[in-house]
Amino acid sequence: MQTSYIYSVSRVNTLREYLLTKTDIERLLVAAPGDELHTALKETYLAPYLTRLDDEDMAKAIELTLIDAKRLVHQIAPHGDMFRVLWVHYDIHNLRVFAKAQHEQITFSDLAPYLSQRGVYDPVVLYENAENRTLDSMQVGWKAQEVFDRAVALVQEGRLEAVDALFDVLYFETAKAIAEKSGDLFIKRFVIANIDIFNVKSRLRALSHQAVADNGVHFIAGGTFSKESLDTKDDTLTALSRLGSSAQWTSAIEQYSKSGNTTSLDVAADEYLIALAKEASSDMFSSASLVLYYLLCRQSAANVRTIVVGKNSGMSEDSIRANLRMSYVNE
Repeated sequence: MQTSYIYSVSRVNTLREYLLTKTDIERLLVAAPGDELHTALKETYLAPYLTRLDDEDMAKAIELTLIDAKRLVHQIAPHGDMFRVLWVHYDIHNLRVFAKAQHEQITFSDLAPYLSQRGVYDPVVLYENAENRTLDSMQVGWKAQEVFDRAVALVQEGRLEAVDALFDVLYFETAKAIAEKSGDLFIKRFVIANIDIFNVKSRLRALSHQAVADNGVHFIAGGTFSKESLDTKDDTLTALSRLGSSAQWTSAIEQYSKSGNTTSLDVAADEYLIALAKEASSDMFSSASLVLYYLLCRQSAANVRTIVVGKNSGMSEDSIRANLRMSYVNE
């Protein structure tokens, strides 16, 4: 038993109670756009973050909640570095932005609005290493520099789908390496689940868009599905329904089949990962509770964004509700 997790699990289990609640969501949904909605936001878990900002900007406040959650998990976990699987994709996102900006010769300051502060590395440090061609020195065994250089060349050729494919592979190779080094059973399982979701969604995109089929990555090794099992659209959706409980995918698959829009699948995928972590968190000596806490922080942030953007753009309440992620939201 990893008794060293007792303190960290107890801490995050307590903090989970202060995240967005169903009552908060109902209050936000009935608030009018503008000042009334902003006042309602200040009655949620975002309150201390909004008041820390001179402009009380909602997007900045949400970002701060996730940065704080990341730092907390890393600090209180017995082996904090293995939780980098949760935020290394933000570093990959930043590298993707840097590579695509090379062709236009855009400065770092101009890129700032498009960068995430949630990664393992400060974006400034990551940018400097990319510019100095020293990315590989940032992690043992990392092959990021070769990928970055190739991506810059592809940007110049106008092959943006191929650029995304390169960074998708880099992300999963990095995440698999972190999980393998950790030796943690749940972290490994979590990475496998993300590979499965990526493979399904990537295959569906390839079947729908020729540019993705020509340049994208359709399959990452290391998941539970074989490449051959994701041949047709029906094969791929059948495979998806086998992840966790088939019931949790039914509505999302029906909506996707009707509209071709992947939003419902994205919501269901997030809820699947939360369910996976929730189930494993019954063992309080597991890393799963810390993963669950970060996923629930991310879910709260996504729900706030969905409501605020929806109300400000004039969406109906029913349409907003349809896009909310309600798994394990506090009462």
